[in-house]
Amino acid sequence: MALPRHLFTPSFRQQHLGRSFAAIVGIMVFIASFATAAEAALLTVSYLWGQTIETRLTVEIPAVGDEAAQPQAERVKQATGIIRAIPGVGFAMPMADDEVTRLLEPWFNDSDLLKTLPLPTLIDVERKQDATITADQIQTEVRKVVSDAHVDDHGAWTQDVWRLVRGLSMIGGVTIALTGFTLIIAVTLICRAVMAAEHETIALLHLLGTDDRDIAHHFQLQAERIALRAASIGFLCALAVTGALLYATRHIADLSTLEIRHWVGLGAAAFFVPVCAIGIAALTARLSVLRMIKSFP
Repeated sequence: MALPRHLFTPSFRQQHLGRSFAAIVGIMVFIASFATAAEAALLTVSYLWGQTIETRLTVEIPAVGDEAAQPQAERVKQATGIIRAIPGVGFAMPMADDEVTRLLEPWFNDSDLLKTLPLPTLIDVERKQDATITADQIQTEVRKVVSDAHVDDHGAWTQDVWRLVRGLSMIGGVTIALTGFTLIIAVTLICRAVMAAEHETIALLHLLGTDDRDIAHHFQLQAERIALRAASIGFLCALAVTGALLYATRHIADLSTLEIRHWVGLGAAAFFVPVCAIGIAALTARLSVLRMIKSFP
C-alpha cells in the first residue's frame, strides 16, 4: 500500500510541534558544532603555537654595573657567537632594546622608571627541529664567556598551557556528549506528541496491513526534512561564531601557517556534528514509531 509522501506533515504542524522540533535540533547543532569546531581550532592553534615555542629559547645577558671592564655590547657579541657555534642551534639574534622594553611594559606602571632601569639583553635562540641540545647545555657553553648568563626554555609554563588546553578539550567533549543525549530525549518527546495526534491513523494503517517499516520510513522522512533545515541553520551560525573566534586568536598564532590538512580537519570536525544530529533525529523518530506500532494488537 503506497502512502502519501507528506502523510505526517499536518501532525508536525499541529500545535507548532514541527517548530519546536526544528528549534531544538537547530540549537543543539549550534552548541555541538561550536564546541566541536572551537575544540578542534583550539587544539590546532595550540599545537602550532606550542611547536613554535618548544623550539625556541631565550638567553638573558644581565646588564653590567660598570662597562669599563667589559662593555655590555661585547658580552652580548661573545655570547651570540658561542650560541651560533653550538651544533643544533639554527638561529640566534639579540633582541633590540626597544623590543625588550615593550615586553616589560605590562609589568610596570611607570614607563619613565622602566627607562632608567638596567635592562638585560635578550638573545632569541631557535633550535633545529631534530636538535637534542638542552637549555642547560647551552647555558653551560655561554657561561664560559658570560658567567652570569641565564637560559630559559619556557618548558614549565608551556606544560601548564597544555594542561589547560587538555582540560578545555575534555569540557568540550562532555558538552558534545550531553548535547547529543539531550537531543535524543527532546526528539523522542516531540515524536511521542506527534504520534499521539496520529495514533488512530497509524493504528488504522497497521490494521490494514501496511508494512510497519513503511510507516516508520515516512515518519522518518518527515523528521529528516525538518532536521535538515534546522541543522543547516544551526551549523551556519556555529561557523560564523567559530570564524569570529579564529579571527580573535590571530595574534596568538598565525593561521596562515596552517596546512590544507589542518583546514580539512577543522571542516570535517565541524561538518560531522550536523550530519550526526540529522541521523540521530531520523533514527529516534523511526524507533519511536516502531516501538509504538509494536504495542498494537
